[in-house]
Amino acid sequence: MILFAWLPLLFLERKLSDHHNPYLLYNYTFLSFFVWNAMAYWWVAQAHLAGVFLIAILNSMLLSLIFWFISIARRTLRISILFPFLIIWLGFEFFHTQWDLAWPWLNLGNAFASATSWVQWYEYTGTRGGSMWIILINYSIFEIIRKENDFKYSKIVVLMILFGFPLLFSSICNDSKPENSKEKRTFALIQPNLDPYTEKFVSENEQKHFNEFIRLADSVCKTDAPDFLFGPETLVLQSINENNPIASQYYQQLSNLKKRYPKTDFLIGVHSKIEDESFNSALLISDSSPQFYHKTKLVPMFERIPFDRYLGFLNKYSLEIGGYNGTYSSRNETDYFTANSALIVPIVCFESIFSDYCAQRVPEKSGFICMITNDGWWKNTPGYKHHFNFSRLRAIETRREYIRVANNGISAHINSKGTIIAKTSWWNKTILSGNLSLLNGKTFYTEHGDYIGRITLFFALLLLIFVKIRTYTQSLSGRKF
Repeated sequence: MILFAWLPLLFLERKLSDHHNPYLLYNYTFLSFFVWNAMAYWWVAQAHLAGVFLIAILNSMLLSLIFWFISIARRTLRISILFPFLIIWLGFEFFHTQWDLAWPWLNLGNAFASATSWVQWYEYTGTRGGSMWIILINYSIFEIIRKENDFKYSKIVVLMILFGFPLLFSSICNDSKPENSKEKRTFALIQPNLDPYTEKFVSENEQKHFNEFIRLADSVCKTDAPDFLFGPETLVLQSINENNPIASQYYQQLSNLKKRYPKTDFLIGVHSKIEDESFNSALLISDSSPQFYHKTKLVPMFERIPFDRYLGFLNKYSLEIGGYNGTYSSRNETDYFTANSALIVPIVCFESIFSDYCAQRVPEKSGFICMITNDGWWKNTPGYKHHFNFSRLRAIETRREYIRVANNGISAHINSKGTIIAKTSWWNKTILSGNLSLLNGKTFYTEHGDYIGRITLFFALLLLIFVKIRTYTQSLSGRKF
């Protein structure tokens, strides 16, 4: 539906262009976007009802404002809506990944997360290319319908090329053999499947749950001796002091496990701290000293109060999920881990939605991506499925194999084409193991990042400034727009 979903709003914008109430378009689009937002992530209400209401309201207000700006630019400059639509919308999508209220879940290019066979070209454009594709196809259909009395076959040809060429390219990519490497590593991951509301974050049970993980890890290492063993996000709840990790009994247990199985490297999710800063972290224990990666893209309101430099006094009011509310720091100095002659790019939960952030941390040398998450907050709803499918897009954009480790939700091994090699089922305590290829090199997207978003944001700002100047000069001359 995304390929023609914009048609009602495009026709509405055209119909209201001369209306005496300049805010009427904003009102209609707000209603439309609110319905879209509510239908897209109503499942957030499983964790926090106020949270989903805030997300839907704020996101709808922003999207409506952007479409309103697009309409103003078209009417002021008396041009086709396509130019401001592409420039302003794509620029906003990029901006919406950068600021403290970042919530790019509904960026248009994400619509193909469950249809990865259509978008193998994301290795060149990322999801922003998908957003552009959607806008171009919607506009082409809009023009064909709007000018039905002046029908031209050339417009049908243009539409067929727009729709068919990306699919043809993806088809060729799908038919080719997946990238392979002589460098391979064995892995195992443990999905503990602890209910985040009744089990995982109950402090008195933390030691019991961790001991069970250690028992399972010991069994897997003794039987399979994998090169890597992975655990999910926030496996360790009590903060590990990064300046003195050995003081933590949980770190000691992991360190002892490493001594018993020196061949295996361990990557798990922990809470850590440096002085008075707290972090949601990934911890790698290998032959060298422990390596920590700090989650950088934090969930607004739930993990950090937006604009905390100015609103830090509101930290105590951050929204609570399952008895836990965090005020994490986003300071991070690590892009990837080094272990077992491989480079591992860690991703923590919400970060997997940010294609540009993930891609630009992928190095040239051989390695893979490992994501740790806890998707049980949303219970058995579409939420964890959406989140899982985003991982497939990240694999395509980077052309790296992708290990996904969930507390509950879906753990998986995904290849560089976004194809699922193996995965776990929902709400199942299990162990997943296999072999992964260490791929090297950079895609065009990992090399250049979200260049489409950066370029369009720059020109969107210039366009809006120009529109403001034009509006001001028209008002001075007494002309209406």
